[in-house]
Amino acid sequence: MPASEQILVARSRRTRPGRLVGGLVAVALTVALTGALAGAVAAPASAAPERAMSGTAKLQGCGWNEADNGEHAYYEHCATDTNVWIQVTRWARGGYHRCVGPGRTNLDYDATGAWYDSNFRGGLCSHPGDTA
Repeated sequence: MPASEQILVARSRRTRPGRLVGGLVAVALTVALTGALAGAVAAPASAAPERAMSGTAKLQGCGWNEADNGEHAYYEHCATDTNVWIQVTRWARGGYHRCVGPGRTNLDYDATGAWYDSNFRGGLCSHPGDTA
């Protein structure tokens, strides 16, 4: 028997059939479960309607937005049913609180930041445009 055949025979004698079959079953099971989980995670995203995707794009613009193309900085309040207090900071002048409603609110020319302030008067307000 040539040396290469002796090595194959020796290797096959060391491998127990039960372990080989068990290992293949484990690998097959792992692959199947991974595929099933990947499908479960990917399915809802691919099935999302277009309007939900446009809502996601809108959420990315929520909050403070810097001035762009000569426009003033603005605050985008993305909720549809509340008015909230935001704190506005300005360069070289003091900051203040402002009540904003849903949508875009243009801020002062020198505004340097704005954020929702849940600690100021409970965070909610009644009249957009009010300042404090």
